[in-house]
Amino acid sequence: MTGQLEFNSRAELCRQLAELEPANRILWMAEAENWSRLSQDKFRQEKFRKDEFRDQAGERADSGIRAGLLGRSARLLCILA
Repeated sequence: MTGQLEFNSRAELCRQLAELEPANRILWMAEAENWSRLSQDKFRQEKFRKDEFRDQAGERADSGIRAGLLGRSARLLCILA
């Protein structure tokens, strides 16, 4: 799977080619824009996945803490009863 770094590298290469080939400058700049856009999309997808994983991990941790507290309070109630 192609990563954000590779997309950025390709965009930069296209910008350099645009400088070296003035006759095809429009083509190379369009390609650079396309690669840059793909890089940004990749960044957003990776960030979304990390945030989603972090949220799920937090929910699991909260559930575990809640379960532990409920168990302790149930034991305490049994002792007090």
